[in-house]
Amino acid sequence: MSNLSPRELALADRLNRLSRSYAAAIDQRDPIRFAASCERSEDREVVAWIASAFAYGRVETILASVGRLVATLGSRPTDALDRITDWRRFAREELAGFRHRFHSGEDAAALLYAIARVRGEAGSLRPFFERELRAEDRDVEGLLSRAVGRILALDWRPVAGRRTLPADSPVRFFFPSPASGSACKRWNLYLRWMVRRDAMDFGLWNSIPANRLVIPTDTHVHRVARRLGLTHRKAADWKTAREITDHLARFDPEDPVRYDYALCELGTIGICRPSLAASVCSDCALAEACPAGRRRIRRAA
Repeated sequence: MSNLSPRELALADRLNRLSRSYAAAIDQRDPIRFAASCERSEDREVVAWIASAFAYGRVETILASVGRLVATLGSRPTDALDRITDWRRFAREELAGFRHRFHSGEDAAALLYAIARVRGEAGSLRPFFERELRAEDRDVEGLLSRAVGRILALDWRPVAGRRTLPADSPVRFFFPSPASGSACKRWNLYLRWMVRRDAMDFGLWNSIPANRLVIPTDTHVHRVARRLGLTHRKAADWKTAREITDHLARFDPEDPVRYDYALCELGTIGICRPSLAASVCSDCALAEACPAGRRRIRRAA
């Protein structure tokens, strides 16, 4: 990090300390805790996919929705998926009344159907995703684009009554692609959980290098990253996620995505808010490395 400016060195130091301060996954107020409670790796893969797919909206709603689906599948989710033969009945009965914002029980059943089909085709989720990475790929953009293509090419008749999903189907929201410019926050979150290994992530897929991951970029990460000067792009798209990751790679080229939770948490707990005037810069661990935060603190002083 010898080529970093003094402010960047300060930011790297604070990010490093902050990223090491969080509790283990099972103790988090985060949907990852459902996967952390699974004993078998194959169950963690399945539950983590479900949790990441529904990781949009309010945290309380996410936890309730993921909790409902995990409870429906029971203590061995992969075994439960393998036993489902009538997907429409499953949606109609087991998932009756399910609703997560604009997704219904039928949509949730379609997601579970895709997971089951992918597992049946590849043997488990790990080889399905790992085989889509190419040696020449700079990051996971190609992996995700190819994986999404294969998922959307499934025969959807058992769950949706049609060979292909309609263009306006809410189910497609579960499978965004970098090829369309999407930041793919939920896919990148899933890959982070599966590839990285520490107190927060499971490290189950070691054939995908951590330095190929792209930071999961939502409104919180985008806002914090802009204020820290990690990106100046206004749209939270794939190019922005890539730019933030490139900047974080200057602090840790082998594992830039390890700073994800530190950046996201500042937004989700209400320290770094959409309105700078409403932000609580005095409580921010990164304030002295943040131009906006530093100015506000000095003015207040």
